[in-house]
Amino acid sequence: MLDQTSLLIAIGFSATALMLTLVITWLGAQQDRYLLSWGLGLGFVAPGSMLYGWFKTYDPAVQCTAFALLLAGFAFIYVGCTQFSSNRTPGRAAVLGWLLATGLMAALFALGLSGVGTMVMNVAAAIFFLAAGREHWQARSNTPLAMFAKAALYGSTAITFALCAIVLFVEGQWVLTARPHNWAEDLNSIALLAALAAAGAITMALHQFRITEAHRHLAMTDALTGLLNRRALFSLAGNAPVAPATAVIMLDLDDFKTINDRFGHAIGDEVLVRFAAILSRALGPEDVAARLGGEEFCLLVHATNAAAVHALAENIRLEFLGTDPLPGDFGPPTVSAGIAIASPRPENFDELLRAADELLYRAKDAGRNRVHGPELRLVA
Repeated sequence: MLDQTSLLIAIGFSATALMLTLVITWLGAQQDRYLLSWGLGLGFVAPGSMLYGWFKTYDPAVQCTAFALLLAGFAFIYVGCTQFSSNRTPGRAAVLGWLLATGLMAALFALGLSGVGTMVMNVAAAIFFLAAGREHWQARSNTPLAMFAKAALYGSTAITFALCAIVLFVEGQWVLTARPHNWAEDLNSIALLAALAAAGAITMALHQFRITEAHRHLAMTDALTGLLNRRALFSLAGNAPVAPATAVIMLDLDDFKTINDRFGHAIGDEVLVRFAAILSRALGPEDVAARLGGEEFCLLVHATNAAAVHALAENIRLEFLGTDPLPGDFGPPTVSAGIAIASPRPENFDELLRAADELLYRAKDAGRNRVHGPELRLVA
């Protein structure tokens, strides 16, 4: 037979160690609220499991208190899972669930129906773990293996809690005079201990993955506009030949240095953000927009033709021209564009970029606020 008391004490120590790890990690990244929620959850699980396993003499008041602490911990774990998977904080649902389950359980213990109260605790715990597992399952698209593993851990733990309630119900143990000890309780203790250890390890791995992804995103994103930066664009385009009918559009905001000098960099930044928003709205799902630096932007448009890409660039120009004018008599900001389209012969991105850049400056020389395409056509 398994020593259930030792398992419960082990759960308490495991939960304490994980709690300290998560809270210390949260102190270094306080925007990651899920770490604090998980840590708080384990902070309730640790004393709850130790209290439940420490006293060999059965005391209904002690058991009820231990169950209330455990349910509080499971509620916080559910909150942390939701924050991690969808950035929501279901605080009201968690608090109401805990109050309902704890209130019903306490009333049953007060009436002497300690067995029924224990069933309520197990059912409530199963619901919290099922809800936590469901959150990870729904968010599995990003890191499928890790999220599936956590969903499986929480789901299997929920099943063991449900089995504990079922065994008590089948055996008709409406009133307990000793802590229940049966195969379901042993299985539940093992499952909870394993789930806490494994879920803690996976949680830290997922947290590190998120940090790495965030750093990679920052390194590849222009901080002001949210578009890709020059490094990201060249990394994405690579050195391989560009597919035929792929267009590169170079865009340059007209007289941007004058805007900065006359109105200040705050207004200049607002113009850049305004233009970046127009680009983001104009592109298809597979197209790419990047800020190369300063007032220069580049679009990579897939599977197009001369007429369609001219229409795209012209619509961008007209929408930007139609935005709010700058202070004084400056008028609305304008943009010039040059277009190069990949031909059937092998061409790489650098070649197309140089061709589009040359056409852009021909458009500048022709008077600005126009689109210059591969056929040297000017659209005023």
